[in-house]
Amino acid sequence: MKKKYLIFAAVGVAILTGCTKSSTLSKKSTASVIRYSKSEPKGDFQSTATFSEKASATNDDFDSYALLNNQEQQFKGFKGQGYLWLKAKNNKDLKVFINSHKLNVGSIKQNYWNKISIKDLTKNGANILQVDTLKNKNVKIKIPYPTLKNKANDAKYKNNDSFKLLDAVIKAEIKNGFSSAQLVVVHNGKIIKQSSYGMVNSYSKDGKRLNGQKAVTNNTLYDLASNTKMYATNYAIQRLVSEGKLNIDSKVSDILPNFKDQATDTIKGKSDLTVREILEHQAGFPADPQYHNQNYNSDNPLKPEKNKNIALYTQNRNEVLDKIIATPLDYTPGTKTVYSDVDYMLLGFIIEKITNTRLDQYVNKEIYKPLALKHITFNPLENGFSKNDTAATELDGNTRGGAVSFNNIRKNTLQGQVHDEKAYYSMKGVSGHAGLFSNATDLAKLAQIVVNGGGYGNYKLCNEETLQEFIKPKSTDPSYGLGWRRNATGTVNYNWAFSKQTDSSTVGHTGWTGTLTVIDPKNNNVIILLTNERNTPLVDAKKDPNDFAGGHYLLAKYGDVVNLAVSGINNDSKNANDQKIISLVSQRYAEIKENKADNSKYDKADLRALFETLKDRDTTTTNNFLKTTTAKNITSYLKGSKVNVE
Repeated sequence: MKKKYLIFAAVGVAILTGCTKSSTLSKKSTASVIRYSKSEPKGDFQSTATFSEKASATNDDFDSYALLNNQEQQFKGFKGQGYLWLKAKNNKDLKVFINSHKLNVGSIKQNYWNKISIKDLTKNGANILQVDTLKNKNVKIKIPYPTLKNKANDAKYKNNDSFKLLDAVIKAEIKNGFSSAQLVVVHNGKIIKQSSYGMVNSYSKDGKRLNGQKAVTNNTLYDLASNTKMYATNYAIQRLVSEGKLNIDSKVSDILPNFKDQATDTIKGKSDLTVREILEHQAGFPADPQYHNQNYNSDNPLKPEKNKNIALYTQNRNEVLDKIIATPLDYTPGTKTVYSDVDYMLLGFIIEKITNTRLDQYVNKEIYKPLALKHITFNPLENGFSKNDTAATELDGNTRGGAVSFNNIRKNTLQGQVHDEKAYYSMKGVSGHAGLFSNATDLAKLAQIVVNGGGYGNYKLCNEETLQEFIKPKSTDPSYGLGWRRNATGTVNYNWAFSKQTDSSTVGHTGWTGTLTVIDPKNNNVIILLTNERNTPLVDAKKDPNDFAGGHYLLAKYGDVVNLAVSGINNDSKNANDQKIISLVSQRYAEIKENKADNSKYDKADLRALFETLKDRDTTTTNNFLKTTTAKNITSYLKGSKVNVE
């Protein structure tokens, strides 16, 4: 009986796919053997299968309920790319189908691993592999994960009006006072936008605009700040979970025995705290206890008090874990969602305990090197990069224009060193919450792992089950996954960064220095925006030592950049884009006029940048807008007082 079913499975593909026999064979396979190998291909593949029709007590992979499962595999792919490895004892009557189209395997070398191109047969998203095993009892196939193909210089993307508009906005904002940016847009496995803007250092220490500095290139590294949490710490955790080396429902005390409630703790919960609760940012810790700063006043952060924080103070990495254990909880774990750097500092120590390796060394060996990433590292100045290979951040060290002071504080413009104070002073540049530097292209490859379902090329970060566990919404707050930020309304509505143009399954993160990663797995999109918005003067250090000029520009608000990037992916029309820039100008002007907080000279500079972009489009639609009362009011508002951003 089983044999009859298997014969049906072999000849019944037309019924299975809903295609006629002619349509099954209508697409000519130009697939060819790229090369042969006697040795088994190395690496971890998205699909590794041995196809055989035999059922036996020892063959656990044989499906006796859904027999077609024994001859089919689903894999992620993209149109115009892909290959597989195939090994068979003979090629006589061997039949292999990709998406119901027969693959040309006539030239394979028997008993060798044959690398065969399938780029003419793949499609975007889910693809189906089918193998007939009636006369080939042991067919082995390996399919790698998709990799990114750089098509950014193709004419259709260079001439994309949405991308032209995005370029114009970014360049105008930099001309009018913003610092610099790097942008990569990925769609269906292709890099369709890869651009760099501005200089690696835009201002002098005293806030004067610089000229003649080194231009940002696609290889320039940016301080990722909290994006470190995802592309170092989360990825390391996901890998350890997938390998069975870490159970996220384990208690932290099972991994770090000293992590437990202290006798003096008013709020208990450390002894029973799980790794999952830390990943969910519901561990009870304060957002930022500032271990590096002996003068930090948690009661009033804007008014430091000498040695107020001495009990938790350390600038010795070997003491930080003890300080975390000693940190009083702000709330009972599991009762709130409070984003905290401490959570990821602690996760970094958990990784180091399990692997017996420092975090930077672990992720470099286990993730970055296998992926051949050349522009991602902790402590770049210690790892072969110069200052000018990196984008600078704060102009006046960590002093916030003299408003902040603590032991060993840096006072020169920061470049090539992590800006984050806890990461630099207490953790020596390597922490689970901050410290990673990267360019947008390497980060896009890492982000593509999520789109691919857990891997890239012949590298598997984690299995898909683990990935889905981490990116799904947490039950009490859908704007969070396990570490990941999600495009949903919860504690925070992440539309502000990810935009409403991305799917609700979109995940990613932001970084305080001005970095954004957006991953839309449903639509196969990745958007990476890296800026150094803190490489700008403070608006008023005495009033708010964290209010940097860069934060008053559209680039720093993320969402509209994502909107325009998605418009580029969708190839929106010129007329539609004219309306977008008109809307941006009109709404920005209204915002400035109505809100005192949006009425600084840098907000005015941002409006000027957008208005210049609109005028430069010089279309019928934009020219008609320039005749309106709104446009005339904007012209009057900007006239005669060119914004001085120096």
